[in-house]
Amino acid sequence: MKKIILTLILAVIFSNISTFANMFAVVSIGGTALDVTNNQPISVYIEIYDATGKRLQKIKSNTKDGYYFITGLKSGETYELRCAEFEYMKQITYVSTPASDKYQEISKDLIFTPKKVGTQIPVNVKIFEYSKSLLKNGIDIFFKQSIECLKLNPTVRIKIVSYPDNDNNPTINAQLTLERSNAIRNYLIQNGLEQDRVVAEGASKVDPKNPVPVGKATKGKRYVGKSYFFIEAY
Repeated sequence: MKKIILTLILAVIFSNISTFANMFAVVSIGGTALDVTNNQPISVYIEIYDATGKRLQKIKSNTKDGYYFITGLKSGETYELRCAEFEYMKQITYVSTPASDKYQEISKDLIFTPKKVGTQIPVNVKIFEYSKSLLKNGIDIFFKQSIECLKLNPTVRIKIVSYPDNDNNPTINAQLTLERSNAIRNYLIQNGLEQDRVVAEGASKVDPKNPVPVGKATKGKRYVGKSYFFIEAY
């Protein structure tokens, strides 16, 4: 009987130790702060908030390589990383730390957008099919962060410019790309962006910064013109 009781006591003790360790497991987050326009490292202040909105820390990324490091976080929590620089648009990056009773490090690069007229922000995923102007399924994940960012910066106005898939017919290209830009504009408006904050524009010639690749394309990898957001005013 004594052995049974002792076994139960030890089981409770070890269970509590495990729970206690999990509560105080430390998590660190590190990565590089980058400029969205050129993918180059930048030095910016970064704030971190917990789920209640309380600011926990404010750190600055390295001036040479843009590296940042945040430690002392808890496992099993969700945190918000915010840019704290006037020269860059306000934005929030959510990071969830895994539940664990061991020390962990999470790698997370942060991409920031300069709050400057003329800033060109590329849409780095294919959101249209070749020669089509209908938005592809599954774009919600990509545009969610863009919409949140624009809502956090209510004075910023943007222009959407889309480029064609070839240089065959400038007139047809101009019509197609305007339809593409309007499709993006309508999507943003339907998801809460004010109409007067976004305009659409098409292009008749292929994007000079992202020209059609030379040579035969890989099967199923046809070139599709990119779209961009330009900051018009803030």
